[in-house]
Amino acid sequence: MRAARLFRLTSYVSLLTSCAVTPLSNRIQVGEDAFVLGIGEGGDEITDLYAAPAAGGTFVRLTFTRAEERLPKLSPMGTAVAFVRRDGTGDPARWSLVIQDLRTTVERTAPLPAGSAAASRLGWSADGRTAVVLAGGYFTLSPGSDSLVPVPPDAALAADSMTRELLGDPASAMVRECPGGRLCIVAANGDTSALDPAASDAIRWGADSVAYRTPRGFTVRPLAGGPSRWPDWSGKPSRLRSLTYHPGRMTPR
Repeated sequence: MRAARLFRLTSYVSLLTSCAVTPLSNRIQVGEDAFVLGIGEGGDEITDLYAAPAAGGTFVRLTFTRAEERLPKLSPMGTAVAFVRRDGTGDPARWSLVIQDLRTTVERTAPLPAGSAAASRLGWSADGRTAVVLAGGYFTLSPGSDSLVPVPPDAALAADSMTRELLGDPASAMVRECPGGRLCIVAANGDTSALDPAASDAIRWGADSVAYRTPRGFTVRPLAGGPSRWPDWSGKPSRLRSLTYHPGRMTPR
């Protein structure tokens, strides 16, 4: 009898999750469709998260707070996004790591430790079970709680890799800043190639491309050469930036 009740409860929770109505409902099937997510500003000039189909389409607003938000990063499965959010308007500013389930909009929030530096990079473990944030040092979620703990020294190299834009599948290069402030692609063997001089916000775009912002628009460039493309999006918020991409389950690897 207890097992039957547990089964019914589990089924009921699963049904609620599958039926949750979110801003992405009937627009993007998270975890299945290729899509992008980034920071933008609405008419109120407040930062929020926005998402759109990767190949082109209309942006939709995901968060509706009056708090500043930065550094969004989609999980490996594309079903959650991690980012940092400023808590109120106090001085000094207090920031938290936020993980939002894109299927339900439910959020987990973990304040950055007191005295930590401003968050500068964010990433996920390969299995998508935890996020890592660089804020002077590397911090990750403590298992089973909503608090951040320092990454052990012997895991710092792995944490650094999690927060980088690694390119290729398997990863064979990464995006780094070159002398003079330009963005470059640095291969594992040390070979370096510079991106467009006006490029910013360079990110991994699936297994075979890199994408970045330029005055012309958001550019997707194949790593192996060939013509670039420019997704045709409508409803873009002001100052769209910090895009993060998920290729979708059906995208060939």
